[in-house]
Amino acid sequence: MCICKQGCYAMQQLSLILDQFISTIPNKPYASDNLNYGVKICSKDAALRKVYLQPNHPYYLHNIVFDLDYSASLVEILYSKTGIPLPNLIIENKENGRSHAVYQLKTPVFKTDASRQKPIIYLNAIHRTLQHVLDADANYSGLICKNPLNDRWRTNTLRHTPYSLDELANKLEIDWKQISKPIKQNEAVGLGRNCYLFHTARLWAYVAIRKHRGKTYGAWLQSVLDHCLKLNESITDPLGYNEVRGIAKSISRYCWKRDPHCYQEFIDRQTRKGQLGGKAKGEAYNAKRKLAVRYKEKGMSYTEIADKLKVSRRSVIYWCK
Repeated sequence: MCICKQGCYAMQQLSLILDQFISTIPNKPYASDNLNYGVKICSKDAALRKVYLQPNHPYYLHNIVFDLDYSASLVEILYSKTGIPLPNLIIENKENGRSHAVYQLKTPVFKTDASRQKPIIYLNAIHRTLQHVLDADANYSGLICKNPLNDRWRTNTLRHTPYSLDELANKLEIDWKQISKPIKQNEAVGLGRNCYLFHTARLWAYVAIRKHRGKTYGAWLQSVLDHCLKLNESITDPLGYNEVRGIAKSISRYCWKRDPHCYQEFIDRQTRKGQLGGKAKGEAYNAKRKLAVRYKEKGMSYTEIADKLKVSRRSVIYWCK
């Protein structure tokens, strides 16, 4: 009876984790029954019937996936790699024990042009450390993973609740000095692409900003974006435009604000605009006030004057006192 209850509980937990996984995949993910024939975009319902599918949205990451390309990977995690954070899901090949390990995040990490780069760099540090302790395939991009709902695989759950980034970091011995080193071009895979582009472009920008003194911020942003796009072309699996633009905006803002010459020019330019705007508004105000007084002397009512000058009746009364 006790064993039956444990089995039911385990099935309930697996069902809960799978529901969480389903809720985080894109509405139109890539999917395939045979990777030798490539992948295609499917509806979510169709993708859930495929052997392989896309676990993350193009603009944010909810599931960290690792390719454990060695036999009996579940046994290795449970008994040999003790002390590491347990994956939420292990999607295992029934024949050889090779699997995909999935860590679910409580809060997704966004990768669009509106995203901050610090969470991406933080996540990449965690990803690289987990990749090392799991002995996972470093060349796996994470675009496609085994479908945990497909009968071809054996799916196990080892943890029922998603992780925060801090939870994962606290369970790992992250070498921050090693992590902060620039990523080589041939290591730019998965999130490493974002970090390679960010670190490489920012080092260029620290020097290049000097040539843009006296120019506008818009011209500087375009220059950084062009440089990032060129770097992105050298990556085997390039980032999307929105991700590249997000990196370029982050670098350009940082450098512009921290270059004393450029930032002071920006402040001076905004001050001049404000002064010109204030002067123009003041002249328009005086002209309307004089007209209001003149119309009142001609016998027009406050309401008629307000309608004619397109101002409030209260303003007209104040002007004509």
